[in-house]
Amino acid sequence: MNYGNNPVPDRHMEVLYRVTQDTYGKITAAGLTQDNRSGNNQKALNSRLNTATAKGILAGSVVAVAGDNLIGPCAGDYTDSSTDKAVGIAVNDAVGNPFESSSAVGSGKVVYLHGTGSVFRTDIYETLKTDGSTPTAYTAGDKVYASRNGLLINRDGLDNTAQIGNAVTEVGIILESPSSANSYYMTIQMRI
Repeated sequence: MNYGNNPVPDRHMEVLYRVTQDTYGKITAAGLTQDNRSGNNQKALNSRLNTATAKGILAGSVVAVAGDNLIGPCAGDYTDSSTDKAVGIAVNDAVGNPFESSSAVGSGKVVYLHGTGSVFRTDIYETLKTDGSTPTAYTAGDKVYASRNGLLINRDGLDNTAQIGNAVTEVGIILESPSSANSYYMTIQMRI
């Protein structure tokens, strides 16, 4: 599933216990085109992403309501309410891979996991705080939220921890923290 420290494209997410999967709402243009490698140092220097990282919503990233009947990447700067509209975790990369089915592109839908009690593992998450240089450490029991880049992050790595509880949705809690022993996968039990 994972070759060294380089995630295999579209293999970032494994559902271990499913409460609900959904495809409600059409995917936004940003859901297919957002750049996952540039825009800020936290994104550009993330050790879980690489030059092969696809554009658009990634498997294991947080998705949110983006308007009437629209689902898109959950990404914000915490100065607006975009990050409190999180509805789930993307099951597949929206763009897909060459020579494979590109379901989200063809259907205009993104499949996402939700439901308190769902358990999944992912190797896509923030590895740095917002300064783009300080590593973020994860521990079992940490609550995780959507970062400004739409990836999972704990309280320690958020822009403004004062907004936890009123402007940032708690996505889940870490059951197993990432380490070299588990190929850098983090296991999460969802709370949304």
